[in-house]
Amino acid sequence: MTRNTGQVDGRDEAEIRSVILGYVEALDSRNFERVADAFTETAVLENTFESYIPGGDKFTGVLARGADKIAGAVGGLIGPLDATQHFLGAIWLETTDDGVRTQTQVIAHHHRGAGFYHTGGTYTDFFVRTDSGWRIDRRVLHTSWTTGEPGVVTGA
Repeated sequence: MTRNTGQVDGRDEAEIRSVILGYVEALDSRNFERVADAFTETAVLENTFESYIPGGDKFTGVLARGADKIAGAVGGLIGPLDATQHFLGAIWLETTDDGVRTQTQVIAHHHRGAGFYHTGGTYTDFFVRTDSGWRIDRRVLHTSWTTGEPGVVTGA
């Protein structure tokens, strides 16, 4: 990793957006190797849920550390599902001393048989420039709302 110069040009912004968009495309196509490619080897994936969401505490906290473990953890959750579809809204970027912080609105549809669990929230990502390009070094998924049955994702 290198320290950010505070300069993010149009190519940097396009690459960062491409990583975010590629991540959800990889999720929905079940390409967990590409999921791993979005993260650094030291990345942290963390979830938070609004306190009113039943069962959200089961998913709150650090889910995994490291690109391969993040891909494995995410794959373990959504791999068994029949279908997922992730929609992204606004993507906001801000330079930091160490890289770029982004916030991305997300709505995720999860289906197993006739059951569904839909969620809405925000990805807050902390990007760093690596030898392989911009990668996520920390992601916090904050879930603001849900509808449906959490058991669709948990298998319960």
